[in-house]
Amino acid sequence: MFEVDFHILNQKATPAIYADTLANRPTFGFAGRLFVATDSPYGVFRDTGSAWVQVASNGGGGGSSTGINGLNGTTNIGLGGSLLNDTVILGGIGGNDLKFGDVASDRIGTLSFYSIVWDFKNNNSDKISSIYANGTSLEIKYDNIATGSISSSITFFEDKITSYFNGSNYGITLDDSIGKFALGDFDNQRKYNAFVVNDDTNEFYINTTFNQINNNEKDLFFASNGSTGVRFVKLGDFQAFNNNISLVVDDANYVIYTTGTNSTKGLNLDFNNEVYIFADTNAKITCDAVNQFIELSTNNLNINGIVTSSTAIQPIPAIFLNVTINGTPYKINLLT
Repeated sequence: MFEVDFHILNQKATPAIYADTLANRPTFGFAGRLFVATDSPYGVFRDTGSAWVQVASNGGGGGSSTGINGLNGTTNIGLGGSLLNDTVILGGIGGNDLKFGDVASDRIGTLSFYSIVWDFKNNNSDKISSIYANGTSLEIKYDNIATGSISSSITFFEDKITSYFNGSNYGITLDDSIGKFALGDFDNQRKYNAFVVNDDTNEFYINTTFNQINNNEKDLFFASNGSTGVRFVKLGDFQAFNNNISLVVDDANYVIYTTGTNSTKGLNLDFNNEVYIFADTNAKITCDAVNQFIELSTNNLNINGIVTSSTAIQPIPAIFLNVTINGTPYKINLLT
């Protein structure tokens, strides 16, 4: 008759094996003893004499592994700690590589930040698209490594978004820290052509020029609604960059006027005082609606194309200027 021997040969540090449900596991204190949990999630524990320590668990079958370094698409990988070197996941032939690394320095001015970089040009190492992130910003950019320059990028800050093209800050800036939202050459790096909205100061304006000489902001078009006393629209060269020719609609002060070279010229319509002036100081027409007069100020008055009449009645021939006042015709004798 056959007999089963249930004794354990203790070759080294395993004097006993105990199997039961985890709830019925005995108290630790038998150093070296193994406990096998027979209920889910199962597992093997070792008694150190002062505690139970799990030494194995039911993780399921690993299956076959045919991938690189023994890994394939069905294998779960648990990573911990730090990557001491750059790690690259190859995208295969014609694919996109994924790179994880700790970059020591880069153009956004930080000495320590993590990055994700991928090559979207199919093995073209000179031109890459990348994402960089640190504690203050996130940057998405396209690099030309061969020339050492950034072709274009866009950076996200906590309260600002900016773009970068061809060596300078062009394109768009949305800066809530100063209330400035601009499209074009918003940082005045090249030709100062930009459309700017300043929400903090309640202004918006257009800058434009054909060179870098005109560096005045708020030139060409400027609108402000900052307060009761500052509410106007300006159109033209109101910054006196060239000839200072402009039109100003000053709604706060009930005035519309034009400007010439360093002074108010051309047209001044004062709706508050009902005084309307046309032309310059030395030759102007003033209409005063309050005092009910029209004044012509000039050193010389030249009238061309006016209807005149003449008479040969003796003793003195005369030439008359024909005018009509309140429907009644009159003749003004003209003398030379």
